[in-house]
Parts: sequence; structure tokens; C-alpha cells
Amino acid sequence: MADSEKIEINLRVLQRVVTLKIQPELEPYFRNAGNFVNQRLNFYMKKNEEGDMDFLDFLIIVAIEGVVENQKNQDKYLLLQQDLDKRLEDLSNRLTLN
Repeated sequence: MADSEKIEINLRVLQRVVTLKIQPELEPYFRNAGNFVNQRLNFYMKKNEEGDMDFLDFLIIVAIEGVVENQKNQDKYLLLQQDLDKRLEDLSNRLTLN
């Protein structure tokens, strides 16, 4: 998609504003992701108020959580796809036997 077809959005992550150029149809996903990141960062910052971790540590943790969640969803998708393929093959076999 050409840059001229993209929109510019601003996301606030804690005290910073990040400007992104994205496809318009992806805006809700980016906004939800920004909200999720803020929630997780706030959770870790409150949990570790007296600890030795800093903001960068929390960002790394949230990034890893996001990647793990994505990998889990990809695995679920693949399992569902394999199950669907098997069911379609079984159905096709039943139809050809009749």
C-alpha cells in the first residue's frame, strides 16, 4: 500500500506519543494494542515500584508477551486449519463413496 493511502495516527504509550502511518482498516488493532501495552506497563510498574527493574525492562517483557501470544494464536490457527482439512477430506471421501 502506498504511503498516500495510509493514515497517520498518534498513540500514547505512558508519557510518550508515537506517530504511525498505517492502513486505515488496521487502526482499531493499533489502538487496541496501544491500550494493551499501557495496561501491561502500568501493571508491571505498580508491581515493581520498589524493585530494580526500569521502564526498558517492562517494555521488553510486554514485547515478549506479545510475541508469545502471537505464536500461541498461530499454533491454534494451524491446528484448526489441520482439523478443517481433515474434516473436509473425510466429507469428500464420504461423498465420493455414495
